[in-house]
Amino acid sequence: MSNQAVAQKMREHHALMARQLHILADNVLTQKEQWETARNEVGAYLTDDILPHAAAEEATIYRVGSETESLKGLIESMLFEHGIIRETRDRLLAAPKWEEALVLGTEAARLFDVHAEKENRFIIAVLEPRNDIDLASVLGDMHHLLSR
Repeated sequence: MSNQAVAQKMREHHALMARQLHILADNVLTQKEQWETARNEVGAYLTDDILPHAAAEEATIYRVGSETESLKGLIESMLFEHGIIRETRDRLLAAPKWEEALVLGTEAARLFDVHAEKENRFIIAVLEPRNDIDLASVLGDMHHLLSR
């Protein structure tokens, strides 16, 4: 598979994850009577899907990207954002009130939007045209890590 096709799959996967996170975060608003259940579903999605994806990125695409001098600072900021996503998840799951859960769920979704878009525009886009990088192999490594 070409780097362009793999890059497109990565972008589509980010969009799918973002949509799902927004749906779950919106449920905190629309299911006010069961806000704790909705809050926990956002937390579970962050725990079970978003954060394992982030860890797999750190071991694969970020490792490859950090070998490119111009991406080193960006990779560091992306790693920092992974920490912020973890902290937001922890604060969300501990939120004692609906209003706080609503704010934190929305914050997590928006943070992921920005984070994924930065990855799409500034990491994947830089690596995609490079002949010395095989994004299919990188994606395969990510899938291998996520299947464990």
